[in-house]
Amino acid sequence: MEITLELVERLQEKAPVSYAQAKQALEYSEGNLLDAMIYLEENGAIPRRESAYYSTKDPQQPPLPPPPSPQDSPKPQSLPQRAAKKRQSFFRTMRRWLVENELEIWRRSEPVTSVPVLFLILALVVAFWVMAVLLVLGLFLGFRYQFSGPDLSREELNGVMENVATTAEDMGRRVVEELKAQHDKHRK
Repeated sequence: MEITLELVERLQEKAPVSYAQAKQALEYSEGNLLDAMIYLEENGAIPRRESAYYSTKDPQQPPLPPPPSPQDSPKPQSLPQRAAKKRQSFFRTMRRWLVENELEIWRRSEPVTSVPVLFLILALVVAFWVMAVLLVLGLFLGFRYQFSGPDLSREELNGVMENVATTAEDMGRRVVEELKAQHDKHRK
């Protein structure tokens, strides 16, 4: 339910609380005035008679957070401050994706090396064809690649990379077997 100004004002008529406290109570109670009053009582925003206790909420619920006081309410940020915060968040995310995630290179179930994703991207940008050939050649020579880190170590992604490595290894084995068969055929 949408919390309107009129609904907040109605709650403020019944209870001497700030606009922020009234709005939070109404949001918690999904617009129900009685539940909002109970919420305010439970959090000490309005006094309650000792003998009275009414609730429509489950008593097993965890305790409610206290309503914000007017001093605690955050000050609105200016547009440049919000833009700076978004830029910081963007750069933190990019740093995490590019530096904390790595491409691991394995051979015969033992790690050979790992490089940050940033290095992999830079190498692909600078020398795409060389890197592409080396990566594919590595697959045929039995190397396996997998991603690790907070964002890229997913079962689906690494499963696909494992399937590609297995397919490339099988293809390489078949080519070698055919070449040996042809070589033996020509020797006879």
